[in-house]
Amino acid sequence: MSAGPLRSRLALFVTVVLLTVAAVTAAGVVTDQGQTAKPTVDQPHFQPNATAVDELDQSGEIEFSSTGSKTVLIDVAHGNGVSEADLQPVVSALTAAGHTVTYHEGAGQFADSPDAALRSDLQDADAFIVAEPTQRYTAGEADAVTEFADAGGRVMFAAGPSGGDASTAVGDLLGDASGAEAGQGEFAAVTSPLGIAYDTSSLYDMESVGSNYRTIDVTPASETALTDGVDRVVLDSPTAVVSDGETLLTTSETAEHEESRHSGEFGVAVRSDNAVAVGDTGFMSSETATIADNEVFIGNLLEFLVGGEKTPGEPSVPDGATGGQGAAGGQTGTGQTDGTMITP
Repeated sequence: MSAGPLRSRLALFVTVVLLTVAAVTAAGVVTDQGQTAKPTVDQPHFQPNATAVDELDQSGEIEFSSTGSKTVLIDVAHGNGVSEADLQPVVSALTAAGHTVTYHEGAGQFADSPDAALRSDLQDADAFIVAEPTQRYTAGEADAVTEFADAGGRVMFAAGPSGGDASTAVGDLLGDASGAEAGQGEFAAVTSPLGIAYDTSSLYDMESVGSNYRTIDVTPASETALTDGVDRVVLDSPTAVVSDGETLLTTSETAEHEESRHSGEFGVAVRSDNAVAVGDTGFMSSETATIADNEVFIGNLLEFLVGGEKTPGEPSVPDGATGGQGAAGGQTGTGQTDGTMITP
């Protein structure tokens, strides 16, 4: 082959190589310039260094002062979303102190009148506990609970976030200054007449020192008998609660409302005359009852429940209705549990 054609082929080869290298280099430049910088996540719960949490003190036991023997009725007739284990520390503390625990299981012989059944059981009780109902109270049942509280009976409500329908009546009662949306349709019928409203969304706190950002530390809003000895209580994904009375426990200013994303202090435990309400039920369970000062707060709640003096024979039972505990479905608690759901 002559030198001319050889040089031509060599020149062509070099040209192809140079063009290939140039194309690869250009592609690299375009790729580098087209890359989007990875966002920096500015959320504490995504940071590796933020995974360490303080170990929560789980020592202590539920104690409270009381005189005499009172009867505490627990509602299990409204599809209550708690198990016996969830309330076992409460039941055990009450029975250990000499009080009687009974359960309202439903209509019983008052099949056509659930309010008469509830009235009959409330008539024999001194205090009433309602936790996580999933079935709405009838107007007659709500009236019975209101009359019970008006007669000196003590009532405790406990529930977490719910998707219940909003309650216009509660919204009108508490107004926009409440800081929480009126809700908990299944609950509002019975809490609203007593001046208490539950929100429907959960609260969380990115700066909480609990096990995760949904485990919230709450502190007393003021010094009262119900917050005596309490420095902090730990709640799990609580919901906001408001009342026309006093706020007992509040979140820190860094807490956020999951739906609205508003941040600030939210009330999570309140009192209105003879009724108290807490925006969580898990704090009473065996796993968390002795965390932080939970057992102190629970003891204060139980002391409140058995500390009233209810007018005998209230609320009244309609003429012709008979029964009471057993006939209406009331069952005496023994303090034992198998962990099953509390259902009739």
